[in-house]
Amino acid sequence: MKKNKDVKFIIYQALYIFVVCVVAIKGANLDLTEVIEDDPTRARISEDSLQKLLEILRRSIIVDTSLYVIISKADLEKLDDKIKDLVIKVQPQLTVSTTTPFTTTNPLVVKPPDVKIEERDPGEMKEIRIGAISLTQFTINTLNNPYDEPLVIEGITTIPPKSSKSFETGGQNSVVIRVGSQTKTVELKPNEKPKIGFARVSTMGEDTRATQLQSTVCYRVTISDDFPGQLDVKFSGPISVKQQGNTYDVTMNFFGSKSTYDNYTENKESPYSVGFTVSVTDKIAGHKVTGQNSFIFGEY
Repeated sequence: MKKNKDVKFIIYQALYIFVVCVVAIKGANLDLTEVIEDDPTRARISEDSLQKLLEILRRSIIVDTSLYVIISKADLEKLDDKIKDLVIKVQPQLTVSTTTPFTTTNPLVVKPPDVKIEERDPGEMKEIRIGAISLTQFTINTLNNPYDEPLVIEGITTIPPKSSKSFETGGQNSVVIRVGSQTKTVELKPNEKPKIGFARVSTMGEDTRATQLQSTVCYRVTISDDFPGQLDVKFSGPISVKQQGNTYDVTMNFFGSKSTYDNYTENKESPYSVGFTVSVTDKIAGHKVTGQNSFIFGEY
């Protein structure tokens, strides 16, 4: 209410000053009646002049700059389209000259916005931002869905909002992840084949006794794989095996007696050897690898 009164006061003051100036220049009083004898040398303001003055005032707009901002069309065209929508109306602007009043048209009266315009990164709208995703072929993968909508791994599974889920992948090279109308393609890493490593722990040769190899660890076998939990490891041969995680200690277990030894070495030349085999199978990927090694001895 106070701002409206201030605007009216400004308008009235401008009109009053303008009329007084005209009266002072033309030599007329406010009610246009003669207050002294008619003097041919005294200038008078005509009725037509007053009509023109009133017409100018009617066409003039005084803008409260505490509520509005005046900008040109050229500047407006440089603004964002969202700001252009906030333009309220176009009004003429009153320009006061020291000689003849005139009006200029086409200024734009823009009301400052009362709401904030949210600016979003265009990249955020085009790409699902779920952080770094690491998926591998032929294994059990786990993925978290942080969104309020279901996360769909096309052709595989759907993860409910705000939850995690484990799922098995096959031999796909890539999968499409979809949340709402947004999609993202994720490449799958290949499932590597397991590797078998042999480390000889005991001394072996022509002078080594078979009974010695049967009483101590001879080989330490290590199975390496990116997903060891899905491996099936099997040993075959005359051996005893003790497992410690992905490591296997192997001891020869072949001769139960001297006669068994004699029967095995008959018609053979020293040093003698007994072999064993390790087979590793990836139960999901189907990878199969094998490794072989031997015990070397020359006496019972």
